[in-house]
This record gives sequence, C-alpha cells and structure tokens, in this order.
Amino acid sequence: MEVNLINYTKNGIETIANAVRTTGPFFNQMDDRKLVRYMVEHDYGSTLEHVYFTFELKDISIALTRELLEHRIASHTARSTRYVSQADEMPVYIPPDIKGSLRENVMKHMEKTHELYKQIEKEVSRESARYVLPLALKCTYIWTINCRSLLNFLRLRLCKNAAPEIRLMATKIKEEVTKIYPEIFETVGCRGSQWGICPEPKNRSCGKYPTKKDIMQLYNKKSNV
Repeated sequence: MEVNLINYTKNGIETIANAVRTTGPFFNQMDDRKLVRYMVEHDYGSTLEHVYFTFELKDISIALTRELLEHRIASHTARSTRYVSQADEMPVYIPPDIKGSLRENVMKHMEKTHELYKQIEKEVSRESARYVLPLALKCTYIWTINCRSLLNFLRLRLCKNAAPEIRLMATKIKEEVTKIYPEIFETVGCRGSQWGICPEPKNRSCGKYPTKKDIMQLYNKKSNV
C-alpha cells in the first residue's frame, strides 16, 4: 500500500483561523495556531471544512474502497475495471492473518479466477468480465476529503477494531498530514482519545479509556447515593 498526499489547501492554518474570527471578535486575541488547536480540541469543526486534502491511494483492495464509501463527505475516483483490462495481471491483497496452507489455497483460487477472467474477456466485453474479479483486487484510488471529515475518519479507523488494511491506511494518512499541519493532527487518535471515553462495548474496548457504560454505571451509582 502506498499513500501519497498529492494536493492540499495551502495556508490551511490561516484559512481556519480567519474563518473562526469571522464568528466573533472574542477570538482576535489568540494566534492562528493556538486558535486552530482550540477548534480541534473542542470539536468546533465547521471551520475545519474549509481545508481539503487529496490523496493517491495505491495498491488498496476493492474491499477497502467499499469502506471508504462509508465516508460520504468526500470525493472518490477509482481505477476503472470497466475499461481497463486485468488480463495481463491481477494483483490482489491477502490479509496477513491468512497464513500457511490456507494462504496457498487462497492464492490458487485467485490464479483460477484470473484465468477465468481472461477466458471471459476473450469472448465478451471487459465490463462483463469484471464481474468475476475479487474484492481482493488491488486498485488505485484518488480521495479528496475536508479536514473535519478526515479527523472523523482517523478517529474511526485508528481504532483497534478497524479492519487491518484500512487501519494501516489511516496510520499512513495521519503520518502525511501531520507533517503538513501538526497543529491539527499530531494528537488525533481513536474516538476515545478525543473525549477520554471509549464508545465501543466493553468486550471491544482496548482498555485505555473507560467505556460509555462504565461512566453511566458510575453516574447512576453516585445518583443513587
């Protein structure tokens, strides 16, 4: 997998700070960076929407692109399987937990699928042949997303419960954007890191933060005293 930040809003910190100051003169006393950090920390996110990032995501699976579509406040462009032939090669992503003989069997299945694809493509159109392509097929994807939505994406996909492939992608994205705007991204983590409360059920929590259920039980206990 390769994550490339190919474009982004220049002067993003100044852009956000100016948007914040538009809301009221009481923000005039804070410098730009401090103001932006304040917006991120307190989740005052509308002003962050003025800043955009465009990524080239290479060698990600079609399965991952389906998860990206859940983040709808973004622009999505993928390599076409309707017009681009997969006859020469069919690169695939196999999850790392598929190991040993099982992995060998999966790879054999992918080879057979590729042979079937090539056979179909010889007789019908590529747009029909593509229906046998697996979710494991690797593709290139261009993804543009605003800063507020990107923060939401990272908080969801940096969680230990995120699928491994998209979690790796989120980690790489965070590394790239933190180089540009550390004021915004250097402290971002899972959703628990934002408020100190994990929204996941107890059995899915990493244990770093109390769960929502823990807090409610503590609240109810104190209320009954």
